[in-house]
Amino acid sequence: MKSNFVTILDFGSSKVTCMAATKVSDNGEFVIKAVGQASYSGFDDNAWYEPTLLDNAVAQAISQVENKMKSSIKEIYVGVPGAFCAMVTGEASLNFHSKKKMDEDDVAEIIEKANIFKADDNFISLTGKPVFYIVDGIIRTDDAVGVIGNKLTGLVSFSFMKKYFRNTVAPILVEKGINKVHYINACEAQASFISNTMLKSGYSIIIDVGHITTNVVLCGGNGLLFQRTFALGSGYFAGDLCQVLGCDFDFAMTILEKVNLNLEVRQGDAYTVNGRMVDAAQTNDVVRARIAQIAEYVMKSFAMCEKEVPLDTPIILTGGGLAYLRGGVDALAQSLQKPIRLYRSINPQTNRNEYTSSYGLIYEAIHAGKSQGGLLSMFRNLRKGDK
Repeated sequence: MKSNFVTILDFGSSKVTCMAATKVSDNGEFVIKAVGQASYSGFDDNAWYEPTLLDNAVAQAISQVENKMKSSIKEIYVGVPGAFCAMVTGEASLNFHSKKKMDEDDVAEIIEKANIFKADDNFISLTGKPVFYIVDGIIRTDDAVGVIGNKLTGLVSFSFMKKYFRNTVAPILVEKGINKVHYINACEAQASFISNTMLKSGYSIIIDVGHITTNVVLCGGNGLLFQRTFALGSGYFAGDLCQVLGCDFDFAMTILEKVNLNLEVRQGDAYTVNGRMVDAAQTNDVVRARIAQIAEYVMKSFAMCEKEVPLDTPIILTGGGLAYLRGGVDALAQSLQKPIRLYRSINPQTNRNEYTSSYGLIYEAIHAGKSQGGLLSMFRNLRKGDK
């Protein structure tokens, strides 16, 4: 792949996506040049559902991009799904004899001092990423470089990847001739991208409802403060409709394209699908019930969060599972009893909710490329056989 491009590989709950993009500015803006996709069966927090089909899906997605770019991919940034990730936060401080201007060496030392965590035998350490800094115990900043003070304190987010994920994905990439692989926590990349795109700074809650999994994260601006994944997504809507309406799965998916939860449906109202009528009120009730369960799981997730979450923390919904269901955002907001914003971008290339994790990986890959070789290069190259 041409040296001015970055290439990412993203594992969604129903599709594998490969993208090639080029940097437009140092602010992380980029242009997507090629996209490759292949459907597959997804995963839960223990394993791939059909591991024997994973090789073909990954190879297809990558080959599509290589064909469009007319170039082979030799280096790739791989997003590790939330189901295969864990994260913790650590804090560290540096005290100076007199006021000084903070530099990258100080930030690197903060990361190193905060890293008191040792991964167990099932995990591999990925990154240490500062969430925010406190200067002289008073001033909070997202970027400490250039700030003057006597004391620097940093809250650092550390991500870990399940060895199982690396051990299944790495051989596939080696087989494709890709030997330089960077693994990134996909939830962290997505949250950082959305936070910087929509909010710029501060706390935010990102809810990504996919086809069979949902990710819930608390983002501090530059990094994660909390992350949880649970097996529940839009694919369950269709399954519920199959049971209640006695239809097949494909027909249920077609019904969902008609559903509008904002409509005040009455007895006798119906959705017409392929010449067949289904009760609108019953259909809406079924979908609302499952959305209420997703909301319940979100609330249970944050009951496990040890961080204090400000009451006014904005909540942003993304992912392809619920974002495109008419009235879905409002239904989730009603169940959570919190206002929710839908992810949006003024850039048409980055305005698809089902691809926000891919956008986040590109965003992180571009920033990683800027710092490679320096003290802030935090992405480890993990290949087949690495310990």
